[in-house]
Amino acid sequence: MDILLHEIRVFENYDVKLAEEGHIVIDTKVVDGSLNYYGNAHGGYLFTLCDQISGLVSRSLGVNAVTLQSNINYLRAGHLGDTLTVEGRCVHNGRTTKIVDTVITNEKGDVITKASFTMFVTGKPAGDA
Repeated sequence: MDILLHEIRVFENYDVKLAEEGHIVIDTKVVDGSLNYYGNAHGGYLFTLCDQISGLVSRSLGVNAVTLQSNINYLRAGHLGDTLTVEGRCVHNGRTTKIVDTVITNEKGDVITKASFTMFVTGKPAGDA
């Protein structure tokens, strides 16, 4: 039996739609490198989109943070060529943790995933006092 891992690529293409304190929105297109063996957007690809946006939301609040805990629900398949909107919003802005809710929708407005990330604050970005 040959076992070959399928390479997954994320953020080959994206467009920042909104970047404000505690709220980030980007668009990206599902490409061949985003697909699983069944021809749908790979769960790891969708998770990584949410994780990256959660980190950017934390950065928008003036801190560096890493994922402490996460939960994701896959509600609908993403397909080759779909334009996905990934939106992250801080719902808890604590001193040591941030909680970021993320939603991915397709161009029809269908919800593809809903996720929640607890981000652990590791400090301020370099150069910030």
